[in-house]
Amino acid sequence: MNIRNWLSALGVTLCATYSPVQHVSAQDTQQLPSLGDATSGLISLQEEKALGQSWLRNLRSQAPTLDDPVLLEWFHDLIYQLVPDSDLQISDLHLVTVDSPQLNAFAVPGGIVGINYGLLLYADNEDQIASVLAHELAHLSQRHFARQVEAARKRDPVTLATLLASLILIATSNGEAGIAGIMTSQAAAVQDQLAYTREFEREADRLGMSTLVSSGFSPEAMPAMFQNMLDAARYRGEAPEFLQTHPLTATRVADAAGRAGAFRNVSPSASFRFRILKLNAETRYQLGDGAMTELKERLQNANGAEADALNYMIAVLHHDQRQYAEAAKQLALADQSHLLVKVLDQRITASAGEPARARAALESLRKLHPNSLPLESAYADLLAESGNYSEATRVLRKLTETYPDVPAFWEALSQNASKQGDLILASRALAEYYFTTGRNQEAAQQLRNAIRQAEKANDLQRELALKERLKAVDALLRPPRG
Repeated sequence: MNIRNWLSALGVTLCATYSPVQHVSAQDTQQLPSLGDATSGLISLQEEKALGQSWLRNLRSQAPTLDDPVLLEWFHDLIYQLVPDSDLQISDLHLVTVDSPQLNAFAVPGGIVGINYGLLLYADNEDQIASVLAHELAHLSQRHFARQVEAARKRDPVTLATLLASLILIATSNGEAGIAGIMTSQAAAVQDQLAYTREFEREADRLGMSTLVSSGFSPEAMPAMFQNMLDAARYRGEAPEFLQTHPLTATRVADAAGRAGAFRNVSPSASFRFRILKLNAETRYQLGDGAMTELKERLQNANGAEADALNYMIAVLHHDQRQYAEAAKQLALADQSHLLVKVLDQRITASAGEPARARAALESLRKLHPNSLPLESAYADLLAESGNYSEATRVLRKLTETYPDVPAFWEALSQNASKQGDLILASRALAEYYFTTGRNQEAAQQLRNAIRQAEKANDLQRELALKERLKAVDALLRPPRG
């Protein structure tokens, strides 16, 4: 029995033990490709890519993820600053942020790199986040996962069934269940496979440090982040999810500090985006209803970039509470040179009843910043709110082309296309939304709907393209052989 069969059977257990978003059908779990037979050697890069993309869709079907444009752009910019100096054989990465306060980051074969949003709660600056990502990129470049799977196959192939399924549970912040809750009799073997070997960890530390420094980040960020993780473990009384799969010892912290000392140090960076994202994570996971009061108290003793970020975040909170005058007043205290400040200012303007003025301002900004994701997303939202569905659809189509695995953009495109009256595109976009969230049966049904609409419209070109897409989705629904 190959891994697709094992994971298909395991899907029932996954849904029964942990389904924070929605239940997944048995057929939808039959997605992961075979890793090949015992004589095939290491998993090919093509197999890794298919495996990783299937894993990502499974993750999205079971865990809440965040598609906030500011977060997406920051994550992409940060990791692609590291990629050129890594040894990755692929450059097409797929990034995902899990909506969880737990400290975790992960890398899955095929270029899947993820973090829990809560990782920002434990970092003092951008460089520390970069150190974690550089470490994960090293695991990918050295294909540690494939090498462990190959070794595991020789010992006990049954445990492969739980390996990726357990990684999903750990990524969704149910670490205890991920390690021991699925198949208790296999718990020790699963934990052994999920935790990278000491050799792999040392290799990832060494290569990660090289990538970090070559990319212009502070070498001191890695030992500092390691220490933050150890402190978090002591505070919690248990290891965070990241440390369950990446065992961390005082020796590794010391080794990282020693390596850092061999490089010229640079000052770590805490950009405006990092500051507001960290504040947003604190508001989301820690401060709750007292966020406004807490942030205003901090503002009394803040200055410079910290004060700018606090003013921005307080303005966001006022806006979310529909206190538009207070939001505008607070935002005016922040440095107006930041593009995100300008975008938020126009969101407030539109919400306060002046959408035409806000649209004109955003159009001017788009000429200066044509590739800004937060700006394009805000512009699409404003167009949709103003009833200009045709233009909103055009902008969203471009976003789905640039970020094809972001569910929120497909969902928004479907909604706008439907209001515009393009039912073919509406069904196609909804199909892609379902597909990116691991709901293959629903995706196939929407593609069939789109095909029927194309047939009615005598649109042969779109009909043929939709049929080809349906074949690809249907292939994932067929029961695996063997």
